[in-house]
This record gives sequence, C-alpha cells and structure tokens, in this order.
Amino acid sequence: MKKCPICNHELEKVNNGTLQSKHKTSNGCKDILVENISYTKCDYCKEVFFTPEESQNYEIQLEKALEKERKCEHLLTAKEIKMIRKKYGLTQLQLELLLKIGPKNVAKWETYKSNQSQTIDNLLRRMNDDYCFFLKMLNSVEIKDFQNVITTHSFYLENIFILELILKIYPDVNIKTLSKEFILYVNKVITEILSSKVINQNSQLVLKEAV
Repeated sequence: MKKCPICNHELEKVNNGTLQSKHKTSNGCKDILVENISYTKCDYCKEVFFTPEESQNYEIQLEKALEKERKCEHLLTAKEIKMIRKKYGLTQLQLELLLKIGPKNVAKWETYKSNQSQTIDNLLRRMNDDYCFFLKMLNSVEIKDFQNVITTHSFYLENIFILELILKIYPDVNIKTLSKEFILYVNKVITEILSSKVINQNSQLVLKEAV
C-alpha cells in the first residue's frame, strides 16, 4: 500500500466518495458537499490526494455542486450570467462598469469563486428581461469604455423613447423582433403628432394603429 508523502502513514483509496469544500456564497462562507468523486486520503494527517483524472472529475463535480448551491439560493448560475453578458456583447470589465462594482467580480461569479449578491442578481435578471432597462444603463456610462457596445446598439439607443412608448401600449412585444423600418415609422408618426401641438383622442388612435 502507498505511503503518505507528508507523514509516511498508509493511504486509503476512496471510490465514489464525498468531500466538503469551503466556498464564499452570498450568505457568507459555506461548506459545499462534492459528491461522486474518487481520491486517496491519509487518516493520520488528513491530506487528500488526486490523480490527474480524479482531479479533473473533482472540478466537474465541484462545479455541479456550486451550481446546485446557486439555484438553492435562487441566484443565476455561472452559465446564465455569462449568457446575459454575451447576449449584449459585454466583456467582464464592461459588465462590472455597468453594474458599478469592483474589478474581477464577474470573473469570480462565472467561475464559482464567489456568488453575486441578491441585489446584483436582480439587476442582471432585469437587464436580461428588459432591453430598455439595459439601454438606460448603457446611457449612463462613459462612451470610451463601451464604444463597441454602443455602436452595436446605437439605433435602439437613439430610439429609446419610441421603444418605451411601444412597450407601454403593447407590454408583451419583443422589441428585437420589430424591424428598424417599423420603429422609424412609429417615430415619424410620433413626431407628426407632437409637431401638431395637439394630442387629442384622434391622435392617440392614430398612434395605437401605428404600433
């Protein structure tokens, strides 16, 4: 039987076992149970050893355990946060600037090094669900840090007033499914109504028919 390289006592092989791992969650530091792993342990000095294959499997099972923990706390998983970030073409740094938080936080969330707070989680969910909310956030940042993102969303940023008006009339509409031509048409109708300086019942009907 192999000897422990630390204390020279005998090692014990564990197959399909469990280990606890310390992890920073939104509720403080917590023990996470990692299941379905194999390793070798020393009962004397309590050291645990992995082969390369076992180490790889441990990382997979640890991620599954941390994902489960996030879901139990009703927080977005690492994959979901990355999906929202990629959806809007944001780098990790840009998302941090958008959320007004410190550096490296997004990287930690996306690799389960730590969990986002419930407040940040709510902001991310609203960003994902409400395109106009994201555009308003984008309007409040330094252009130099978001030039590529602003360029991508420039048409919608220029027409955010129209988008919000459409959503007030039809809250279930998906803005991204509307053609740019249609949005420009609605913009034209709004401009004509406003330039008349009279918003009467007929004007409101014209507007509703336009959208």
